[in-house]
Amino acid sequence: MKITINRKITGLFSVGIIIFAIFAGSTFFVIKTHQEALHRSNIISKKVELTGYLQLQVDRLLLPVNRYLITRDIKERDNFDSIINEMSNIFAELKIFSGDKRWQGVAEKVEKDAINFGEKAVDILYIDKPVGNKDAQKLTAGLTILSEMLVREAEEFHTIAGGEMKKMEEDAERNTRRSSIYTVIGLGASVFSALLLYYYLRRSVTAPLHQLYEGAGIIAKGNLQHRLIINTGDELEELASAFNNMSSSLGEARKELDRRIFELFTLYNISKVLSTTFETEALLKGIVDNVGKGLEIDRVMIMLIDDQKGELYIASYTDFIGEGMEKMRFKIGEGAYGFTAATGEPRLIREVDKDASIAPEERFDEDVNSIIIVPFGVKGKVLGLLNVFKNRPQVFDLKDMELMTAVAEHVALALENARLYKETKLMAITDGLTGLYNHRFFIQKVEEEVKRALRYNHPLSLIMMDIDYFKRYNDTHGHQMGDALLRIMAGLLKTNLRNTDMAARYGGEEFAVLLTETDKQGAVVMAERIRKTVEEYIFPHEESQPGGDLTISLGVASLNVDAKDADGFVKRADDALYRAKETGRNRVVAA
Repeated sequence: MKITINRKITGLFSVGIIIFAIFAGSTFFVIKTHQEALHRSNIISKKVELTGYLQLQVDRLLLPVNRYLITRDIKERDNFDSIINEMSNIFAELKIFSGDKRWQGVAEKVEKDAINFGEKAVDILYIDKPVGNKDAQKLTAGLTILSEMLVREAEEFHTIAGGEMKKMEEDAERNTRRSSIYTVIGLGASVFSALLLYYYLRRSVTAPLHQLYEGAGIIAKGNLQHRLIINTGDELEELASAFNNMSSSLGEARKELDRRIFELFTLYNISKVLSTTFETEALLKGIVDNVGKGLEIDRVMIMLIDDQKGELYIASYTDFIGEGMEKMRFKIGEGAYGFTAATGEPRLIREVDKDASIAPEERFDEDVNSIIIVPFGVKGKVLGLLNVFKNRPQVFDLKDMELMTAVAEHVALALENARLYKETKLMAITDGLTGLYNHRFFIQKVEEEVKRALRYNHPLSLIMMDIDYFKRYNDTHGHQMGDALLRIMAGLLKTNLRNTDMAARYGGEEFAVLLTETDKQGAVVMAERIRKTVEEYIFPHEESQPGGDLTISLGVASLNVDAKDADGFVKRADDALYRAKETGRNRVVAA
């Protein structure tokens, strides 16, 4: 049966009231008993006092008579009357107190004998000549006997009062012991009841409340694993259950929050890595490293699409030890990776052993148990795949795939930014018409190479070239044909140069080639080969040029031989070109 806290507290209060009432009633009874005993004690004490005083007066009765017989002083009559009056007052007070039959009998006898004594004493006190008077002697003898009787009766009277006093003391002592016992029993019962009520209250109310208070403090400090165990069968038990449910819910929410914070932190770190470089290779390496370490994933791989071949190739990866992975190719639309790249839909493979659609070679390693494949791209075009792997027995879930989708978006954005950066950088240093380096960047590279060559004493040469009669060709056939001629010329330069050489459009129809690790003789040979290639090439409308052919003039200069700094180096090559123009064109002139 469920007992609510309200009923418990009301019941405890009621029991407390009952115990208090019993204790108060017992105390009132004991106090009343003691008051009655005290009142009785006062009465008996008064009896003892009066009987004692009565004895004293009885003992004094004969004194006035005897003194009168000797002195014949009539004042003794007054003294006797005074004693008689005192005794009358004592009897008047004693009559107020009731007693048993013995007390009543003695009181009546004393009173009767006292009256008889007074009458005989008066007879003696009023004899004129009591000395030697036979009647006086006879009355005195009888009075003496009566006085002795009164003394004995007064002693008995006093003995009765003393007995009552003793009995009262015994009763008082007995009642005191009994009251003490009852008090101890009542007090003990009250203390026991109070302790019992305290134990019940503590066990049923205060202890669970304290447990709830401490539990709330523990939970508030972040220990969401703490659980309350309260079995009171009331609202406190329900509250504890609600606390446990709340703690459990908070624990789950905290786990989810921690997971989200951890994911956001990882995405933040990945974003930082992505913002540190625009070089594609370094970018991809940073991505796979951070995804693997930050998200506790065993292996990470990024595949990119080769649009020309319609294939996926592995651009970057971590923790795969297989040889030749860089050479592996996957056709778009075929296999797990190719199909994902074709559809653009992410895929979760919880357990590879239970998924027949993934080929053994697509697992890359026998330890791989779970795979997430997420495509990434921009403007609806898939650029590649972000693939993550977990070893046995771990598996991915949908939340992991959601996170990888978010990471893939960062990857796509980073690769697009890298592409745009390369394009922007290339536009900044190349000539838009010919695709060769522009004048500003070429001069910058010349200065850098001159410093390096001078520092290490390496040969460095420069070829300056100009299209012969270009203005005439441009005016005759139009600017479009002139631009086309410049583009053809740039292509011929590229085909004749080494990878270490650098060609630039120096200005207008003038070009320049910087030859590293090349002395003057080698530069002249290279210039002659370029001149001959141009001379032999059949250009559109070249027949309209003087001599029926389109040619170039070239000037060559070498560092250390012809100049000692960048400015002099360029000027000597330009001067050589000018002399080639003056001496007939279509020739190579060395500085």
